Amino acid sequence: MVAVTLAAAVWLCGLLVPLDCPAQSSNNVALHIIPREVLFFGAQGGTWTSVRLDAGERVLQRGADTNVAAVCTSQRLIGFSAVLNTVHEIRVPEDETLEGFKVDGNVVTAITRRRALGFSAVTGRWSEADRFQIGR
Repeated sequence: MVAVTLAAAVWLCGLLVPLDCPAQSSNNVALHIIPREVLFFGAQGGTWTSVRLDAGERVLQRGADTNVAAVCTSQRLIGFSAVLNTVHEIRVPEDETLEGFKVDGNVVTAITRRRALGFSAVTGRWSEADRFQIGR
């Protein structure tokens, strides 16, 4: 049996990626961001889920904890539930500025100029509520 390092295995598979690619993991979920792709891994399902990023789409925030992982890009919020092994995304227009982003335990919260959004590991979906806006 031949022992192969992770870097060698990645190179052998033709999937050479920068070694400084941002990765996070916590308990049951792992998150990797590579050029034009977000990869989620859920320990319970034991499978990878991939989300392709559009040309020019930038990752603004990311995080993983307990059973959830999420990425906020310049175009959308992408949430992953390790419990359900599912991804759900919601569009965020460019003019809807991100004011807050937090990944904690089984939930993700994102606050924009217009909405408060939450992602749950239990439901595997984003929920949203409009925020009060002066002059509206």
